[in-house]
Amino acid sequence: MKRKNFLIIGILSSLLLLGCASNEKEKVTACAIEFAHDFFNLHFDKAVQNCTSESRKWIEFYASNITEEDMEVIRNFPEAPYVMTADCLQINDSTATVRCIICNTLATDSLEQRKGHIIPERNILIPMWKNGSRWTVRMEGPLQNAR
Repeated sequence: MKRKNFLIIGILSSLLLLGCASNEKEKVTACAIEFAHDFFNLHFDKAVQNCTSESRKWIEFYASNITEEDMEVIRNFPEAPYVMTADCLQINDSTATVRCIICNTLATDSLEQRKGHIIPERNILIPMWKNGSRWTVRMEGPLQNAR
């Protein structure tokens, strides 16, 4: 009888842990989606609210490379950028990586002094960091394309 109770307690504990892990994945994914939506729609003031303080310089760097011609490209495109899917690829106690497929994003080309263009679909890896109970985006450089 004790063995049966031990087995039931073990199964219930495992299910509870899986539920917690699933809940954390949902939290980290939701934060990444919100950030990606704001970032790729050029709402940088909102995007920075979901980031670590160290990430601010990378958002400012990206924003500083957007020209008036780039803004014209965005205004003339019929559909705003949106997150098609997001998947938490890796998660542990304090870090995670979320892959987002984002549609209709601006590709700037300010170094070549050419007008930016719209990319129909991009796979982006978003590094996440947990500070207390809150997940935030932790940019240590420009966002990277998923491979």
